[in-house]
Amino acid sequence: MPPLAQRLQTLLSAPDRLLWAVRVRWLTIAGFLSLAVVAHRFGLFTTIVPLCQVAVMGGALNAANGWCVRQRRYVLLVSAVAIPLDHVLTTYVVVNTGGVQSPFLMLYVVQVLATAMLVDALVAAGSAVLAILLWLVAVSLQATGSIQGAPLFAADVAISPGLYQGTWAAFLLYCLALLIYLGGYISERLRASERDLEEKNRRLQEALSSVERAHTELQTAYGRLQQAETHLVHSEKMRGLGQLVAGVAHELNNPISFVAGNIEHLRTSVQRLTAVIEAYADAPLPPDERARLEERRRELHIDAVLTDLPAMLDDCEEGARRTTDIVRQLRAFSRSNERETWQRTDLHRAIDSTLALMAHRVADRIAVHRDFGLLPDVECLPGQLNQVFMNLLANAIDAIGGRQGNVWITTRPEQGNVTIAIRDDGAGMAPEICARIFEPFFTTKPVGQGTGLGLSVSYGIVARHHGTLRADSTPGRGSTFTITLPVRQPGESDE
Repeated sequence: MPPLAQRLQTLLSAPDRLLWAVRVRWLTIAGFLSLAVVAHRFGLFTTIVPLCQVAVMGGALNAANGWCVRQRRYVLLVSAVAIPLDHVLTTYVVVNTGGVQSPFLMLYVVQVLATAMLVDALVAAGSAVLAILLWLVAVSLQATGSIQGAPLFAADVAISPGLYQGTWAAFLLYCLALLIYLGGYISERLRASERDLEEKNRRLQEALSSVERAHTELQTAYGRLQQAETHLVHSEKMRGLGQLVAGVAHELNNPISFVAGNIEHLRTSVQRLTAVIEAYADAPLPPDERARLEERRRELHIDAVLTDLPAMLDDCEEGARRTTDIVRQLRAFSRSNERETWQRTDLHRAIDSTLALMAHRVADRIAVHRDFGLLPDVECLPGQLNQVFMNLLANAIDAIGGRQGNVWITTRPEQGNVTIAIRDDGAGMAPEICARIFEPFFTTKPVGQGTGLGLSVSYGIVARHHGTLRADSTPGRGSTFTITLPVRQPGESDE
């Protein structure tokens, strides 16, 4: 659609502007005709017949225009006829009321300005060009005598300059009144447009706020989905690890049971064999036979063997006991591969089990300081809390690195809660890093040494327990992770 057609189509969607144009045309016809009648009574305008003719034709055209606007039918067609015809009728009036001296010249101004204000600026420009052309044609024809218009003054009537100037002033004032009337409409339209814009702006702001809230909710939901996904991935890995550990623990348990169960029998058998050897040593034998046996005894270091055997058996028994403890702790830690239920658990035992499993990483270079308070049993998912303790202790050990260091584990009961603080004297973290450590996949470790899931999953597990996990760190002075857990889970705890 051409631009002008689009603008006219927009105009049709706001018929009140066209109705105002109809009203202004009625006021123009009525006002200028009334002024002309009064001026004619004082001697101006030798005849008002052309004015009445134009008023009748203009009124009929305006009535048709008003009907079309109200019915929204043939509006463009009638407007296309009315605007040029207005200028033709105005030119006819001007020619028959004195030409260049006619006060009806102001009709051109009124028509062009009314068209600009109420219809369209581009249409008004065309209207102005048409008015100029019609006026130039009329003046040229009058100058050449091709047409004869009625004079402004009758030849036998003396008109004072004051009357002529007063008539012009009256026409001018009425023209200004029409323009003020139009200006009032435009001002009201501007105020209405401003109100509409403010209302639309308010609605847009509300819509923007709603979109921002929805965006925030979507981001939050997406973050939760990511956390849930990472938790599921990590849980699945831990589940597989737990199954592997449980299988290894089960396979180790049988041979270790054999070893532990047979050590006491072996100790008794060794005592019996020692008694037999001593009996042989005290038996009466010929000197050469005794010398041969003692030589053989020295060669086989039988005395040293008999001396070392009790200590060796004690070492074997201690090793079997330690292996049995490790297997028990592995089996306890592997409970996360089972469908856990909420149960009351001794957190100190869980921490000790985790430390025992990490003994190879602590070795002799890291001192673990336990400052355990008197904690009640906590309702929790034990296997999942084992994961949390494992992740936090592993991070503390990694923060210390290969040097000598310390890890402090402090537990305290609080009103309906317990707190577990794990502090290290490692490298610490800058604030911008500390603010992001619970984000999924965020890690400061080199590629291949960390997934960035440990702390994120730990945060999710603690949140599932309706607790909090907080980190405090200072570069060069270590970090502290504080877990706060309720002793009893609120509501139903059969998740």
